[in-house]
Amino acid sequence: MKRDEILMKLFSEDSKPLALEDVFVVEIAEENFAAAITGSLFAEMGAKVLRVEFSDEAKKISPFGVKIGEVGIPYFVESRNKEIVKFSDEIKEKIFSADVIIDGTLPGYLDSIGIGYRQISERNPKAIYVAISPFGHFTSKAKEFKNVPDSDLTAQAYNGYPMLIGNPYLSGEHSYPLRAGLWAAWAMAGVNAAVGAMIALLERLRSGRGQFVDVATNDALAVVTTFPAVMGFLFEKPRGRFGTIDYLMYPFGYHKVKDGYIALATPTDADFRALLKILNRWDLEPDWKFTLDRISDDLERIRVLDEELNKTLRNFTIRGLLKKSAKMRKSRLPFFGKFLGRPVIVKINTLKEVLQDEHWKIRRSFLKVKLNGKEVLIPNSPIKASETPPRIKKLLGKEVSD
Repeated sequence: MKRDEILMKLFSEDSKPLALEDVFVVEIAEENFAAAITGSLFAEMGAKVLRVEFSDEAKKISPFGVKIGEVGIPYFVESRNKEIVKFSDEIKEKIFSADVIIDGTLPGYLDSIGIGYRQISERNPKAIYVAISPFGHFTSKAKEFKNVPDSDLTAQAYNGYPMLIGNPYLSGEHSYPLRAGLWAAWAMAGVNAAVGAMIALLERLRSGRGQFVDVATNDALAVVTTFPAVMGFLFEKPRGRFGTIDYLMYPFGYHKVKDGYIALATPTDADFRALLKILNRWDLEPDWKFTLDRISDDLERIRVLDEELNKTLRNFTIRGLLKKSAKMRKSRLPFFGKFLGRPVIVKINTLKEVLQDEHWKIRRSFLKVKLNGKEVLIPNSPIKASETPPRIKKLLGKEVSD
């Protein structure tokens, strides 16, 4: 049996238990998709997730208005393995018996209708209440923005993240903040909320008590931007819009070549010299030989090297660069102690190429499921586990087959 076949069998989902089968989760997310992502993570791990809705607004959100089964794409994807119900007095009673309650509404709203942490913890001290909002449930900032709905757009804006990305060669009116082209803040908040809730479940095994887990979407994205903030402190000035010109390691970014784009990095001086060898640009070595020569808060200075490398890289094909790099051995020579480097060069794939790559098929990173007689491609859980693998059984509350 081939290695891939053995591993596929090891990580198969057949007849294996789910890690959170005995956990009951209530998700009240509305249009807060960070909260919906949290519920989805619990659901694919086997928890019974009841999505409780007050309105149908979340169903309408979709790029270009595209619908699947009368709902938007985000709602469709984040409906996985959930039972979806409308709020009612009967459902209200069920909420009090949940192990985990996910609150994606405005801070204080669920409390105002009698199902906030205050009321739930009185009746069910073991309940874990997870709230996700722009600035959390305390501080003056949280109070100021308590009536502002959580959104990925505003979370990125409040955090300052868009000020860090963009084309470093543009200036004046052409230089403007750019939003990350995915739900960076919502995804980070959703993952952090799920991790926080699962840690609380582990703690409950020891203490027997539940707790309040408060996640601010703005804080979640701050994890990503912390490093630039620290460097700004060290350089004693804010980080500019460097784009793909990293001011802590260079080269470390994306570059255009003759037939596409590559990701390029040279973590060590030896790796940088290896790159110069591939490009036959030894003329650049004297000014940029050492790491400290290529680490700078002076964007204009780094641009000089960036422009030279870009000019040369356009003469090479992706295959040619990969072939030359593969011939280099990254090792340490005996006796002399000389380190032989090799630049990191990776082809940037299109989404079409990603879906056609055998790697993703072997790992089942994407699932082609049938729902109401229609085939739909959806992302699978990135977590592969040999004993309790997560899995997707339902979409929009209906069984799916792959």
